[in-house]
Amino acid sequence: MDLVGFGYAALVTFGSILGYRRRGGVPSLIGGLCVGFLAGYGAYRVSNDKRDVKISL
Repeated sequence: MDLVGFGYAALVTFGSILGYRRRGGVPSLIGGLCVGFLAGYGAYRVSNDKRDVKISL
């Protein structure tokens, strides 16, 4: 399991939500959630196959 990748995805997602609550920037929220989702999906793919790092990169 790619714990570093999942941790990064959670950190980016949490940071985008926290930034939205403090400043109210909707584009930042959407961008952060998209990047967090892609990072989580990349970590999931790496967890299944160690050579599948395309999305994580």
